[in-house]
Amino acid sequence: MADAKSLVLGIDVGGTKVLAGVVDEKWRVLGRGKVKSPFRGGPAEMTESLLSASDAALAEAGVDRRAVAAVGLGLPGPLDAERRTLLRAMNLGVEKWDFVAALEPAFPGIPKRLENDVRAAALGEARLGAAKGERLVVALWVGTGIGGAVVLDGELWLGRNRNAGEVGQSFLDLRKAGNGTIDGTLEGIGAKVGMASFMRRRIEKGERTSVARSVLEKDGRLKGSDLRKAMAAGDALVERAVARSARAVGVMIATLWNVFSPDLFLLGGGVCEDVGEPYVEKVRESASRHAFFTDLAQVRIARSALGDDAGLLGAAVLAREGPGGGV
Repeated sequence: MADAKSLVLGIDVGGTKVLAGVVDEKWRVLGRGKVKSPFRGGPAEMTESLLSASDAALAEAGVDRRAVAAVGLGLPGPLDAERRTLLRAMNLGVEKWDFVAALEPAFPGIPKRLENDVRAAALGEARLGAAKGERLVVALWVGTGIGGAVVLDGELWLGRNRNAGEVGQSFLDLRKAGNGTIDGTLEGIGAKVGMASFMRRRIEKGERTSVARSVLEKDGRLKGSDLRKAMAAGDALVERAVARSARAVGVMIATLWNVFSPDLFLLGGGVCEDVGEPYVEKVRESASRHAFFTDLAQVRIARSALGDDAGLLGAAVLAREGPGGGV
């Protein structure tokens, strides 16, 4: 059994899965636990999912809940980290959710810290991964939704509203702005929810795809692994949806490059991880094509080095070191 005083619990909640990890003082993941995200569930289901993933990770590490010195949690959507409340989540059925109160019975009396899931992942990459040593980094995580984060000198840049980095909600198609949906946003085009929407429209016009079931079923979830397998099989509609996503992400990167010219853009999330380098290369091509001025420096785009563990390791950093960043 590891030294209990050295252990923290990092939990990463996405639109598809909840991933928990027991992490020691050398940032080694001693145990992992994964369950499906409660896509349409409420606070009780969310709490149950967090505890199920956490208990599985603790069991794999050979310790129990009493061994945990602090908990860090990354949640999708805008939040109030100071009040420890998730305000709303685009792809989960909870809002104004106090996670500290929810987890206190299971982990009494220890620090519990909250951050947006992509900001947590970006923090993990800045301390332990591909963004280590970089001054200004913009992260874009492409998964069920699209989230972003800004890291300056190794710390999260939270901005005036404490939620800076929400690139997924930026509009690329102003014809659809203001209709109260994600249509026309980067997320509505480039995330898995956007890809599924695009493919549904094409299927209704008679096109075929091997992922039709995941796209058309009421509670179906399009997985990154579905995209990878379909592309390997030459599924033309999936290839178009993925190319459309990569083009949109590249346009957003070019826009941010024109404004801020950061040292590094960091790509992560389920789509990037499962589709892999072909997706990243399409993003690079789009960003280079749409960037205004690259005579003195090229747009740098790198994949997450921590992969699936970026979010849980970032949450572990948050648990161990406390919140960082500033206005």
